[in-house]
Amino acid sequence: MAMNGTKAEREARVAALLIEPLAGLSRRRGTSAEDHDRMLGRLAERLAYMSDDNLRGIHDLILRHAGKGVWPAEALIKSWAYDLQLPPPRECDYARSLIRSAMGRQAREEGWAVELYQVAKRLGPPPGRYIIGKLRDEAATNRRRRLVIRENIEAGRAGEQDRAWLAAYHADLAEVDAIQSVAQDGDAA
Repeated sequence: MAMNGTKAEREARVAALLIEPLAGLSRRRGTSAEDHDRMLGRLAERLAYMSDDNLRGIHDLILRHAGKGVWPAEALIKSWAYDLQLPPPRECDYARSLIRSAMGRQAREEGWAVELYQVAKRLGPPPGRYIIGKLRDEAATNRRRRLVIRENIEAGRAGEQDRAWLAAYHADLAEVDAIQSVAQDGDAA
């Protein structure tokens, strides 16, 4: 679960649970003190979404992999963090950029934006033609499923699992719309 609070509070929590306890580790060879401090600042900012437990988990991973008492590479730490806990979609640069892209706009217009968004949340690579075809097929299946679920809701036959699926679908659609509206507002500015 992601943590709440202001950006500064969340970053301070990362500093307290992750960075300060590792203060005894040395900076990487060839890295200036200023560059090392900037790296720690980027980590505090990038990992601010993580739960306390997962920050402690990253702490343990860093200690285990800190060869000769040296900080592991920033990219490696971020990779471990993503393996433990994905960032919320609006904090995931990849998901936002894909949904804001021409492909994201096309997907929204053609009705497969939620399926694209779900792939983006899993941090997969930009989909090629084959995957896009699969996403379109999945979108068609999902359109039929949404229709059946709505009919079942109206008839009083919808199960909890179907209602939860429909709610999750609409939540992802709302995220797609929110991300794209931010992109459109930014284009207008």
